[in-house]
Amino acid sequence: MNKFNPFIISGYKNATYFCDREKETKLLTRYIKNQANVSLFAFRRLGKTGLIKHVFASLKKDKNIICIYVDILGTTDKASFVNQLATAIYNAFPRNDSIGKKIMKAIQSLRPVIQFDELTGQPSLTITNISQQQKEKTIASLFHFLDDQNVKVVFAIDEFQQILEYPEKNTEALLRSQMQQLKNTIFIFCGSNQKMMHDIFNSAKRPFYASCTPLYLDYIDKKEYKNFIRKMFKKNKRTIDEEALEFICDWTFLHTFYTQYFSNTLYAKNILHITLDVAYKSASEILEINENTFYQYRNLLTHTQWKLLKGVAINERLFQPNAKKFIAENDLGSPSVVSRALESLLTKEMIFYNNSVEKPYYEVYNKFLMRWLQSK
Repeated sequence: MNKFNPFIISGYKNATYFCDREKETKLLTRYIKNQANVSLFAFRRLGKTGLIKHVFASLKKDKNIICIYVDILGTTDKASFVNQLATAIYNAFPRNDSIGKKIMKAIQSLRPVIQFDELTGQPSLTITNISQQQKEKTIASLFHFLDDQNVKVVFAIDEFQQILEYPEKNTEALLRSQMQQLKNTIFIFCGSNQKMMHDIFNSAKRPFYASCTPLYLDYIDKKEYKNFIRKMFKKNKRTIDEEALEFICDWTFLHTFYTQYFSNTLYAKNILHITLDVAYKSASEILEINENTFYQYRNLLTHTQWKLLKGVAINERLFQPNAKKFIAENDLGSPSVVSRALESLLTKEMIFYNNSVEKPYYEVYNKFLMRWLQSK
């Protein structure tokens, strides 16, 4: 038996274990090669980070292209943004090549405190005791230093909507100003909070308006996903029934993380032939494993919010939350009560609103939570 599970649920390995996204890969690669900055929109856990790293793995074959990825979800202000930026740049270059040596010298001039992660061994940088003005100068100097190295730099900033949470309200304008001045640097701004990302890039009142080419990540086609799952099992001398494949895709709504997780769980059973019955049992096990977490969610919500969440889950895709029938069936009181609870669930990202389709709808984010709520 192959000990390696081919269904990746964290990080990126290589193209062999990456499902489809051929159209998006070609588009993103084309935009980058044609000097177009990109705003990448995707629901949480739909595979945007995997897509970026997949494209980066291909681009890195060209020695004249430097790819840098930074996730800023954990940042809380401009200072922590600077630290994440410096860390990403510091880790992007080999220490012994000419640019790497220049980068190290430039960053060391900022006198950072360097610490090493106990698990990964990767260094992280903290630049301390700098003023507000120095933070802005540091951001500018890091970008401009890279831009002057006579290579193309592709900078992916993940969870970009986090800048709206910073106490400093000029971060958008600062980054947009820097972006305009760079000649050899391409940016990919991506995020999973759809409302905040749309506010940043689609509002005419904001600095990033009309500054990037939009790219929307949709669900992977069912046929493609089924072929991928079947292929991964077959490659490792296992088989899976068509009915089981159909159930996996329908039960997870083809939401990438949940489809991958379900497939990973099935593969981990080390069963040579996966039937529909095995898939059913695995689904029950997944819900059972997560049940304590789901009850914790309930404790974090008001009674009305929890009832609304369950109502959305039962409908799977809720088109009219203020409809009299829906409100009565779920004992939600009035449309105003529903509106407040709906807004709260959206803010907490327990549900999302898909308005990129002809008939917009609300849906529970966590597909395992959705199925658990349906079972209660």
